[in-house]
Amino acid sequence: MDFPLISIIVLSYNNLKYYKDCLDSVLMQNYGNIEIVFSDDSSEKFNKSNILDYINDNKNDNIKRITINQNDNNLGIIKNYNKAIRLSKGEYIFYIGLDDMLYDEDVISDVVDFFKETDSYIVTGYRAIYDQKMKNYLKILPRNNEKEFIQKGDPGYLHLKLSRGNFIAGSCTPFSRKLIQKYGYLDEDYILLEDYPRYLSLTRQGCKIDFIERKLIKYRLGGITTNNQKNEVLKKDIAKASEKEVGDFVSQFFQSKIKNIEEKEMIGWGAIGGYQDNKEIFSSKIKYFIDSDESKYKSLIDNKEVYSPKKILEEKKEEIFVVVFSRSHYNEISLILDSYGFEEFENYCCFSDLVISKQRSKNQ
Repeated sequence: MDFPLISIIVLSYNNLKYYKDCLDSVLMQNYGNIEIVFSDDSSEKFNKSNILDYINDNKNDNIKRITINQNDNNLGIIKNYNKAIRLSKGEYIFYIGLDDMLYDEDVISDVVDFFKETDSYIVTGYRAIYDQKMKNYLKILPRNNEKEFIQKGDPGYLHLKLSRGNFIAGSCTPFSRKLIQKYGYLDEDYILLEDYPRYLSLTRQGCKIDFIERKLIKYRLGGITTNNQKNEVLKKDIAKASEKEVGDFVSQFFQSKIKNIEEKEMIGWGAIGGYQDNKEIFSSKIKYFIDSDESKYKSLIDNKEVYSPKKILEEKKEEIFVVVFSRSHYNEISLILDSYGFEEFENYCCFSDLVISKQRSKNQ
């Protein structure tokens, strides 16, 4: 049988207490040709011999290559990831964080079969979310509507959906070596955010991301990017991704779709975050607000009342435009609006589309 080499990349930084859980999930794989590339980003208590000994003591004959690397200095996730890719030899590459686990013993076999059947560049699947102790199962991601965005198979459409927020996890999105050959390594302008800018860049360039109908990893809540210092770095990475990968593309798409929006009355869905940060654009144009949180009904925001979302059904659809002031919940809200017979861009959009479009118009 044909067993092309697959490289499982394990990245670590000061989260070594989970290394046995993670490596056990790799070592139990039944696929016949696996390489393990373990790259530590200068952790304080990293012991290369301990990792190598644990793998050698527990591996089966299907583990064909082992590379253990420790960086002399902390490089950040992106540079560490790129270094691990360069060290790897596999035709396919599967990255997993040290605080996560492959879902079961068939994951790698199923992933390689999928690549061979579809000739995909990159594929993603489900991640099962667990608590920090990996004892209690909480939920599965991506959600059904997010999965459908991926399965539509249109990179431009997926890029637009991703521009509102990421729903594809780096640790359950393996790729073929040919992805690197065609699109290059990860962008080292970023420090911690390894997945979101990459998927925005790939879809912007027309790369299709495929979906495999199975759980690929067990994802541990409370991972290495949850402390405040790193959150500040993540915020900068997200802002940079919006500027580099979203702005022009979304602005051009948006302007080609939206017609006569200035002639319509605006209804705001939600009034935190996006609205508060952009009052100068929206405050004078909003007729009233709607929200799915019943506790907010009849309250006032800038002297404008908050109603149930069903309030908009009393309006003439062609005369109003709903602006959704939440990127993180936009995809969920769009499902509700779609069920009302509203169409994206014709009857509603995310506030960030309008903000980006206005900013680009000023700069032209």
